[in-house]
Amino acid sequence: MPTTGVVNLQCNGGHLWMNAEMFVVPHPYFAVTDESGKFELTDVPPGEYEIVAWHEGWRVVGQQSTLDVLTQLRVQRPIFSESRTWEKRVTVGEHQTALVNFVLSGK
Repeated sequence: MPTTGVVNLQCNGGHLWMNAEMFVVPHPYFAVTDESGKFELTDVPPGEYEIVAWHEGWRVVGQQSTLDVLTQLRVQRPIFSESRTWEKRVTVGEHQTALVNFVLSGK
């Protein structure tokens, strides 16, 4: 993709349940957490980096009226808060492991 960052994907055919948020990065270093929130990045060259944790918005902040194509009725689609990011600096040494902890909260 030519753009980096968050890309919001929604069905333009009116299917309310077909939504996604995609995070595009210009490098091969990314991860999705496991069930307990842990992740690992491998083969990262030594150096100084900024690790960014991203989470889609989870608070409902409004409603949008839209047509449900299945029922042909107007329905209310929830509008969620903006996504959140948390950043931390980390130094990766040659053949070393670096541990970074994030605490994600709505505050």
